[in-house]
Amino acid sequence: MKIGLIGPRLSGKTTLFRLLTGSAQSTAAKGGVPQAAARVPDCRLERLAEIFRKRKLTYALVEFADFPALGHACEITGEAAARLKTCDALAVVIRAHGSPDVPWPRLPVPPNLSFSDFFNEMLLNDLCQAEALLKRARDSKLSSNEIQTLLAGKALLEASRPLFSAEWEEADQRVLRNFAFLSSRPVLVAVNLDEEQLLQGDYVHRRELQALCAAAGYPLIEFCGTLEQEISRMRPEEQQDFLAAYGLKESGVTRLVSGAYKLLGLCSFFTIGDEEVRSWTIKTGTVARKAAGKVHSDMERGFIRAEVIGYEDFLTMGGSLKQAREQGKLRLEGKEYPVQDGDIINFRFNI
Repeated sequence: MKIGLIGPRLSGKTTLFRLLTGSAQSTAAKGGVPQAAARVPDCRLERLAEIFRKRKLTYALVEFADFPALGHACEITGEAAARLKTCDALAVVIRAHGSPDVPWPRLPVPPNLSFSDFFNEMLLNDLCQAEALLKRARDSKLSSNEIQTLLAGKALLEASRPLFSAEWEEADQRVLRNFAFLSSRPVLVAVNLDEEQLLQGDYVHRRELQALCAAAGYPLIEFCGTLEQEISRMRPEEQQDFLAAYGLKESGVTRLVSGAYKLLGLCSFFTIGDEEVRSWTIKTGTVARKAAGKVHSDMERGFIRAEVIGYEDFLTMGGSLKQAREQGKLRLEGKEYPVQDGDIINFRFNI
């Protein structure tokens, strides 16, 4: 699962990519797009490691790609669109600060206008694609279902609504995935502030930007790039005191990774091994047998039962699996059990 970072020049996009992934620089092979994984922070995993006295923690990961900067008006060219279509979701980075240390490429662009430019470019790109497909529907031998889906999508786009905003039947979703429309993807909006804006909790055109994101159904996360760089150089115990001075519980990078994880419709379950406590990533609603396959293909093939307890239930049992089993909280579930976020699971299997 990959999230594409996109935004205009000097928005802080590449700085954010480096902070998210811990990459020293954003480089890739010639013609390629830099990609790296970001660790999904999870205090539950850390608490489990303490309880079970495991030194090794393996976090869930989300992959990010640092795409080339868009133009001043966020123009999305055919080549840029084709590259972005390889992503499962998009994160558009918008600049709200006016720091003289980072001069604007041209004239300053307020954040609401920057978002509108991106949003309209994305919809226009999809609308042109839908019209082109419908124009040559007969030559392309499109099915009646494909044509109906494209017509419904075209109507949405003409009403300035992204394809992601509609409730589509599974057959329609397959059509949209097949044609890889940009606006059928979930989008997260990340706004880069300066320290004063972060402290004040406000900036010019903030309400207008919030209204635009809410209307599109896009989550909005605010961060301060310069502050995040300072935090990344601190020890964990120093970070909490530093964040508290700004009235924050978590860094912007932490909130963004967690937001991206939810944006993709992902959740985590935990396994306790001899050497490590590990968080595994699955799509929300994944059944136990498929979840077992994330750990090892043999577990899915020879699945018998899953021993399951929710994280919160585990804590109420004093962090003891023995007590949980005695109290009936550690239960057996079959292959069709939909795994819940935070489940601690031991898979029973035989091959």
